[in-house]
Amino acid sequence: MTRDQANTSSDLRTLQSQLQAGFQSGRLRMYEARLSAIEKIEQLVQDNQTLLCEALADDLGRPAQDSLIAEFSVILEEVHTARKNLRSWMKPKRKRMPLLLFPSTGEINPQPFGVTLIIGPWNYPFQLLLAPLVSALAAGNCALLKPSELTPRCARVLSELIPKYFPADLVSVVEGGVETSQQLLDMRWDLIFFTGSTDVGRIVAQAAARHLTPVVLELGGKSPCIVDSTADLEVTARRILWGKLLNSGQTCVAPDYIMTPVENVDQLLQSLETTLAKFYPTGFIRHETFCGIVNQRHFQRLEKIATAHKPQLRIGGKLNNSQRLIEPSFYLLDFEDIQAAPIMDEEIFGPLTPIIAYRNIDEVIAYINSREHPLALYVFSSDNRLISKVESRTRSGSFVVNDAVIQLSTSQLPFGGVGSSGTGAYHGITGFQAFSQHRAILKRSFWLDLSLRYRPYSAWKLWFLKRLLGFRKPRLQ
Repeated sequence: MTRDQANTSSDLRTLQSQLQAGFQSGRLRMYEARLSAIEKIEQLVQDNQTLLCEALADDLGRPAQDSLIAEFSVILEEVHTARKNLRSWMKPKRKRMPLLLFPSTGEINPQPFGVTLIIGPWNYPFQLLLAPLVSALAAGNCALLKPSELTPRCARVLSELIPKYFPADLVSVVEGGVETSQQLLDMRWDLIFFTGSTDVGRIVAQAAARHLTPVVLELGGKSPCIVDSTADLEVTARRILWGKLLNSGQTCVAPDYIMTPVENVDQLLQSLETTLAKFYPTGFIRHETFCGIVNQRHFQRLEKIATAHKPQLRIGGKLNNSQRLIEPSFYLLDFEDIQAAPIMDEEIFGPLTPIIAYRNIDEVIAYINSREHPLALYVFSSDNRLISKVESRTRSGSFVVNDAVIQLSTSQLPFGGVGSSGTGAYHGITGFQAFSQHRAILKRSFWLDLSLRYRPYSAWKLWFLKRLLGFRKPRLQ
């Protein structure tokens, strides 16, 4: 019996009802309960590092050190930030009320939405479920986690571990494929948090719209990387390769394509090739030094792109079908050719990288603006005027100067997209706010009740009200 067959509509609604009862009990209203809940996530990660790394190795062929850096460090950073700041995040924010409302007090009180659905992707199957779960619990919500069916060992491990640390009416996990996801989306939730592709994000948004359910969508897209002639190419090559090759390029904010001046091409290629040799002196070995491609379908998709661009290959190019390994590969394209290049059609999501030679930065900005807004935009340069020009004339979820992917490592910056790369953001206080309804609270007493606001409105009342409300005499034309 498949997981989808096991998850009947009745089963899923029972899970949801348990979570609703848990939320209605008010168990997460108090600071101490929320703090205890988010600390359980840290405990889960710390207690089960080996098991979690083994699951990632089984599903993705990922080396353990990469999982510790790119997966678990982000979760722990979220827990530590929430632990340090949760009390202040929960406090109502007092607001000064206008004279018209005197005497009164006003505040903004963050309230939990209720029962949230968190749908995770396959590329970081623990981080992209547990990091948003930190935000959900910190804000006082209960949550149902739906891991990806493309990483079945990770999904199974998570479904076995969560009940050991959380009661079923606080956090639950449901495994399953597309049919289960569709059943979940047909149900009414208080908030849906989804990480995945733009195409599936549209489906999630449409399903949520039927119930007017708020959504946070963390999607993807083609993140440009500009390397201008003033960049330190040795440092640039290290930082680009570190970000690009995490998880074998299967990262939503990985540099998708590099744009560099024509005169910079040869030196950049040399720096990339030299750095690759230093990074991988023993070669690309699944589970030991390099991560594999998640499944055969994605391997064949990348293989097709690589085959189409074989004439432009400058570095790498080896593919191992049995291991689903693809050597980091770089292709040189002319700016005039990119409109027809298959590698530029969609997000690559693998260790293939086109390098595009340009002649002036204005054509680069125009090209970036002709596409959907990216999740990240990277600029490697020592020219502050060029950096400011690119920053002011483009839009992206994040804008990073002289580094790549590292913006995800801090809870002090929001993480999210814009347009087709996502809506809403999280990490740190931004995550707490994303999972909170910002309730406006106004309180007045009975002791003063001026007749000024009530009918009938005399000429004097209107004159005074207009002054009080900020109206001014119209100017003579």
